Amino acid sequence: MDKLRLNSALLFVIAVVAVGSVLRLTGSIFLPLVIALLLSFVFTPVISYLSRHRVPRIVSIFFVLVIFLAFGFLVGLVLYSSTQSLLREFPKYQHRFAELSAQLITRLNLPSNILEQVNLNRTIGSILVSFSGSFMSFVSGLTLVFIFLLFILLEQPYLHSKMTQAVKGHATRRVTIIVAHITAQIGRYLSVKLFVSALTGVVIFVSFSIIGVDFPIIWGILTFLFNFIPSIGSIVITALSFLFAILQFVPDWNFVAATAIAMFAAQMLIGNILDPKLLGDRLNLSPVVILLSLLLWGWLWGVMGMFLAVPLTVAIKLAFQNIPGMEPAGILMGTGIYKRRRRKQKASRKSAEKHGT
Repeated sequence: MDKLRLNSALLFVIAVVAVGSVLRLTGSIFLPLVIALLLSFVFTPVISYLSRHRVPRIVSIFFVLVIFLAFGFLVGLVLYSSTQSLLREFPKYQHRFAELSAQLITRLNLPSNILEQVNLNRTIGSILVSFSGSFMSFVSGLTLVFIFLLFILLEQPYLHSKMTQAVKGHATRRVTIIVAHITAQIGRYLSVKLFVSALTGVVIFVSFSIIGVDFPIIWGILTFLFNFIPSIGSIVITALSFLFAILQFVPDWNFVAATAIAMFAAQMLIGNILDPKLLGDRLNLSPVVILLSLLLWGWLWGVMGMFLAVPLTVAIKLAFQNIPGMEPAGILMGTGIYKRRRRKQKASRKSAEKHGT
C-alpha cells in the first residue's frame, strides 16, 4: 500500500513537471487561451443579461466582443503613443538622472564610477525601445485572444448537454452544480478585480494630471496592471512613481510629496477598504501561496504570468474547494481567517442570545 502511494506521488510530480514544461514552451499559444478563458467568466453574465432581454445570443456575443476589441486596441494605441513621447523626452530625464546621481554621489562620498557599473540608463532605454516596438505583437496577441474568446462564448450553450452525455447517472447534477459554482465565483472575483483596478487607474490618472506628473495615462495603465499583483504590485508601482516624481520635480519636494500621497492614498483606500468589502473573505489566499504562484507563473510566462498568477491561483483554489475529495487542498491554500471569523460570529451570537434570555 505504501509503495502504491509512493508511486502515485512520483507520477503526480512527473505529471506536474511535464505540464509545466509544456506550458513554458508553448506559452505564446496557451497564454492568449488562458486570458480568453478568464475573460469569458467576466463576459458571460453580460451576454446572459442581454439574452434574457430578447437580444439574440450571437448579437450579444459580437456586441460584447467588438467593444472589448475596440477598447483593447484603443488602450494599446494610447500606450504606444505615450511610450513614443516618453522616448522623445528620455534624453531630458537621462540628463536629470545624471545630475541628481552626481549630487547624491558627492554627498555620500561614493565612488564616481559606480553608475558605470550599474548602467541604468542603457537598461531603461533598451526596455523602452523594445516596448515601443512591440505594438504589432500586442495587436496580434489581442486578435488571438479575440478569436479564442469568440469560440469559447459560442461553445458555452452546448456545454451542459455535452456534460450530460459525458457524465451519466447521479454524478451529472453534482458536476453541473460544481462547474456552475466555480464559474460564478471566478466571474465575480474577476469582475470585482477589473472594476477595482480600473477605478484605481482612473484615480491615479486624474490625480497625476492635476499634480502635473508627466505621462499620467501611462501611470494609470501601469497602476491598473500592477493592481492584479497583490501587495507586491502596489509596492512596486508606488516606488516607481515616487522615483519618477523625484526625477521630475526635485528640488520642489512639495510635488514629490503630493505624488506619493496620491498613489499611497489610492492604493490604501481602494485596495484595503473597497476591494475587501466587495470581495469579502471567501476568496482569501495564503501569502505563501501568493508568493509561490507569482514565482511559478512568472517562471512559466514572464511578467504576463505574474499578472495572471493570482486569478489563476484563485481559480485553482475554488476548483479544489468544490471538487469532492480535494477540499483539504483548497483549505490549505487559504488563510483560515474566514473560518475563524465565522466561529467568532457564532460565539458572539450565542453570547447575545444567552444574555438576551
